[in-house]
Amino acid sequence: MLGLLIALTGCKGCSGTIDLGKGPEADARLTSDLYTWECADNETGDIYEGVFSFDVALEYAPDGLQERGLPGGCVYGLSMFPEDAGGSGADIPGLSSDPRWSTPDTSGKLRREAKGFYFHEVLSNVRSCQHSDELLYEGVELEDAEALTGAVTPPAGEIGWVDTDIDDTDEDGNLSFGETAELSWDQEGWDEAWVQIRQEREGEVWGTVTCNATGEDGFVIDEEVWGLLNGDLVVEYINVYVGFQNTDVLEMEDGQKVETVTRGMHVLVVQD
Repeated sequence: MLGLLIALTGCKGCSGTIDLGKGPEADARLTSDLYTWECADNETGDIYEGVFSFDVALEYAPDGLQERGLPGGCVYGLSMFPEDAGGSGADIPGLSSDPRWSTPDTSGKLRREAKGFYFHEVLSNVRSCQHSDELLYEGVELEDAEALTGAVTPPAGEIGWVDTDIDDTDEDGNLSFGETAELSWDQEGWDEAWVQIRQEREGEVWGTVTCNATGEDGFVIDEEVWGLLNGDLVVEYINVYVGFQNTDVLEMEDGQKVETVTRGMHVLVVQD
């Protein structure tokens, strides 16, 4: 009977507890997402990326974290944004209150939205022109999160500007289906870059194509990209996100692994 109990609990060293979070897979992901838009310096007129939204999310799924790596080229329907912790989501053991996050300048609380998923919409469409690198220059640190406490996202790079050379936009400024669009950008200190074309209606996304643009200073949305989307889909907007990210994997004292991600994303159409 004792041997059966040990097998059922997954005990190692007769601890009597399930030995989760000790495999090679990441167990949690801490993500800081900074959304930017085009701003102009009042004195010089120079264009730069200002902040209009900012989110922090924590996913906890021991040995079962959902994969969110960039594709080799362009793919349809890739999930790039944390909405839950997936089927392997679990509440953080020992947690008695909401975990917190902090930067050198500000802090906040991550509220439990679902099992294993904690989220804080820090800024929502504030449409400020604060420089994007000022907010996340040292990353976001996790606090009051039991064994995950101390995990910190990588420092942000700098986004100088993003140019969306789009001629055939409608009166709302969004992209028209099938239009060839040349994107270019100036950035420094980011490891990866990507472009996402998004078919949006009533504040929801109905179709996406995500393309890896790492190592490039621009990207062309052409017929090959459009061929991955449904042109008959009725939507309000075709939006474009140009994203930059830094990623790290930290091992905590108990052996659990936390993937940490800092992202800055220029958004073509900023919706109310």
